[in-house]
Amino acid sequence: MNILIIGNGFDLAHGLSTKYTDFVQFCKRVKGLFNYYDDSDFEYYKKTYLDNWEFDEQIKEVLENTHKTRKIIKLENDTYGVEISHLILNKLYKHIKDNFWIDYFIQFNKNENWIDFEKEISQIAQDIDKDMQGKSFYSQIDFLSNLYLKMKFVYPIINSIVIDKNGKEQKAKITYQELRDKLHKDLDRLIRALEIYLTQYVENKDIKVCSPDIKEVAIQINHNKHTALPVKVISFNYTNTFQKLYDKNKIMEYDYIHGKADINNSIETNNMVLGIDEYLPDDRRNRDIEFIAFKKFYQRIYKETGCKYKEWVDIIKDELEDSYISLNNRIGQNKTLLKKQMKSYKEKYINKHNLYIFGHSLDVTDKDVLRDLILNDNVYTTIFYLNKSVMGQQIANLVKVIGQDELIRRTGGSTKTIEFKQQRDMVEIH
Repeated sequence: MNILIIGNGFDLAHGLSTKYTDFVQFCKRVKGLFNYYDDSDFEYYKKTYLDNWEFDEQIKEVLENTHKTRKIIKLENDTYGVEISHLILNKLYKHIKDNFWIDYFIQFNKNENWIDFEKEISQIAQDIDKDMQGKSFYSQIDFLSNLYLKMKFVYPIINSIVIDKNGKEQKAKITYQELRDKLHKDLDRLIRALEIYLTQYVENKDIKVCSPDIKEVAIQINHNKHTALPVKVISFNYTNTFQKLYDKNKIMEYDYIHGKADINNSIETNNMVLGIDEYLPDDRRNRDIEFIAFKKFYQRIYKETGCKYKEWVDIIKDELEDSYISLNNRIGQNKTLLKKQMKSYKEKYINKHNLYIFGHSLDVTDKDVLRDLILNDNVYTTIFYLNKSVMGQQIANLVKVIGQDELIRRTGGSTKTIEFKQQRDMVEIH
């Protein structure tokens, strides 16, 4: 069995704008299209948002042409707004307008990795969790330690007046539950906006390069029959890049472990997993579930992304067990078997599987999947790296995933099952 794991580095290697900063900066410019006050002048919009933005030229052209066709419309209460005829951008704007997470990441756009994105969300959840200690989830918020949350929610609310059901004025209030619900709703809106961005402005791009390493993995040639050998693909991406380039005959089996982008989805049917890892200690994680909907394990179950790779792992483990039984029987029949013959016996009676990893950081957030596959003596793992700096980070991350002893054992000597291999340069598609 040949299994290929691909991460976001795979899409990046093919020239696609799939960093989280790409998405956030795109959203910033879409919001600018609808800004009546500052960005009503085309030249101002172009100079401020487009001219110095190193991004896909086709996408920049879409935004530029859309701005030229804007119409200023009068709204209720004698206010004004913007109307555009671009249906997709209208749909996307609906999800990013007044979205806490979009506004937060536009303001604090510091990193480039989705892992950093998830860590920021996790930090805010943990800040609220700490603020809630000893208080009811349904109680009124009187303090938030996170400064941005305080400015965004507490200050505007405590300085505003609402009319109650009896027609009396009173200060506005918000509970921890209402804050949590707002953040969760906005995360769902962000994920749907990301889905629209990926399907309409990333997947539609003409890809001009491919990886010679992936081509070799994707189409392994059987020298006797000269036929293609199918590959199992575990994708941590939401896009269809691999299938479009390397599996045009659709002979491979896929596990989109974090879901797959589809323009025909809605917020309700979207199955893309984008959340945080468990941060609570063992004595709280099964009891304190206020933020469970933010966690990736919950989203995988709720959105039914499936775990097809588990079936492949079961086959690998069962084959290894059967191989050891067969090997022990052979050894039992030959008491004089020398140690130097053991290696050839193992190669003969233990069926090997190949695992290839491309464009994945090996971060501990995906520990469960990586361990299930790598820690099998009948699996030979090839990890592609972009450069030495990336390789160093992958090694460090792998220590967190399988431990130092296992990494040392599996990267040298007769027990070697892990190999690092530098990616070859991408080649043009003719």
